[in-house]
Amino acid sequence: MKPGLLLWMLSVLLLAAPVSARSFLVLTEDLPPVHFEQDGKVVGIATEVVEAIFRQAGLEPSIRIYPWKRAYQIALRTKDSFIFTINRTREREHLFKWIGPILQKRTCLFRLRSRRDIRVRTLDDVRKYTTAVILGYALTDRLLDEGFAENRELIVTHNKKSQIRVFLSGHADLITGNEYTLAWALRKEGYSMDMVEPVLVMTERGYYLAANPSVDDAVIRRLQQASDVVAQSGAIPGIIKKYMEF
Repeated sequence: MKPGLLLWMLSVLLLAAPVSARSFLVLTEDLPPVHFEQDGKVVGIATEVVEAIFRQAGLEPSIRIYPWKRAYQIALRTKDSFIFTINRTREREHLFKWIGPILQKRTCLFRLRSRRDIRVRTLDDVRKYTTAVILGYALTDRLLDEGFAENRELIVTHNKKSQIRVFLSGHADLITGNEYTLAWALRKEGYSMDMVEPVLVMTERGYYLAANPSVDDAVIRRLQQASDVVAQSGAIPGIIKKYMEF
């Protein structure tokens, strides 16, 4: 079957599905350029993708920004709520229903390009250095589970802004990040990705939209179908380019 015909058929099925066009609470954090507030509106790469998915599904997202730990807890406790962008991990699998991946990304450990003394090939090598991480993130939890100690191997910060400043000040040897968030954070501090380089790939799983388990399975199916349509539409590279052209 031709891709264009498949896309059209999926769109028809979505429009025919009997799900009410109601509004859903959708939670996220301030993490530019993926999602952030600008002029009183939540914008960003993943925000536009999520809006396109809900629009394609005939549903309405009410997107609100909170600190990540709070957004995560609200999503766990609030009926019919959603959260994005979130890593789909073994520990979280049973806590949510999953839509996506909605955006591909690769998370790495980075060093300053000038720090030739830092040599990392395996996760065990990382233990020799200090790494700036963010509280509540899946990668932070993974490193803690691997036995990395806070205030020794890890410097735990509360957001990307403080994380990047700890790293640039020299208090941390390494920093976690991906091609979207790290590039944006460096730019805000007057630098570019040219000054850093990846030393170890940690995940290549992609970002997801996750739903509280109370969300009806028919809504989940509708949103997953919509996510597939958006992914196949070719619109996502244009959204990324819009926010990443500095």
